[in-house]
Amino acid sequence: MRHVLEGQSACVHVYDIRSDRMAEVAEMFDVARLIGPEAFVAAEPDALFICVPPSDHEFYIDWAIEHRISFMVEQPISHRLRNLDRILAGVEAAGIATHVSNNHRFSAEVEAFREIVASNRFGRVLTAIVERGEWLPDWHPHEPYTDYYPSQKAMGGGLDAICDLAWLRHLFGEVREAKSLFSRRSTLDIDTSDIVQILLDFETGPQVVLHTDMLQRAYAGEVKLVFEKGTVTHTAPDPFIRIYDVGTGAWESVPLHDNREVHGSMPGKTDFNFVEPMYERDTLFFLDRLARGDVRTDSLRDGITNLRIIHPLAGGIE
Repeated sequence: MRHVLEGQSACVHVYDIRSDRMAEVAEMFDVARLIGPEAFVAAEPDALFICVPPSDHEFYIDWAIEHRISFMVEQPISHRLRNLDRILAGVEAAGIATHVSNNHRFSAEVEAFREIVASNRFGRVLTAIVERGEWLPDWHPHEPYTDYYPSQKAMGGGLDAICDLAWLRHLFGEVREAKSLFSRRSTLDIDTSDIVQILLDFETGPQVVLHTDMLQRAYAGEVKLVFEKGTVTHTAPDPFIRIYDVGTGAWESVPLHDNREVHGSMPGKTDFNFVEPMYERDTLFFLDRLARGDVRTDSLRDGITNLRIIHPLAGGIE
């Protein structure tokens, strides 16, 4: 795998505790299957992509640190808080490249929001409302929802609001105060909350209402930013944002710049290819950091801060 840093070629190895998953990936892509973590050393990886349930993240992070292997890990980086300082210290001592996935930050939607905020076209953002809702069995329709980590606290479920917190902090900076109400109203076989309401008060930014749920049978992805002199909205999967200008008293639609048309949709889900470009850009960000030997820990520190905000709000496992 050493050629990947030279930009020539790459050999990709995959491992999953489910052999059927590995077989499926091997049929779709030119990858090699590993028999278990003990085979990682022989593969001589340049980097590790950690895409397992959050409760297993620390196992693979520790392996990467021990063997001085750069890694990209999904949020949350762990399902608990106790080892975060140790992880950061280990990464710094190993001198490896790291990236905590922040896929929404790389979405065309959030990039458009960021440009408008930076332009000061409409003044300050005063408040915002973010809604994410989808029936849990529809998240991964190709597998039982009870096998998927959001259904179980022991697997690291219950912390998924961290994904929206990540891009909100990317836009608005640090959170001064946060309040939450987590509850379960459905008959789903889960021990996590299926409704999450979080109120975020940013130090120099807006007050934000963040709603997520695992109940809505039609996917809901709504964002509204209320500025001093305008309003900006987006409704997924629309390929545009809508902008209201107080000065003109009119709405306009502005196209988003992404390449979703080249991507397929997740099996069992239609019109869901809008999520693929942001995951692609997120991954390319890490690969670029890896190629340049960029060992800054800004992304890791950001992921740790996100978890320290969300974890106590969600009543996560200690």
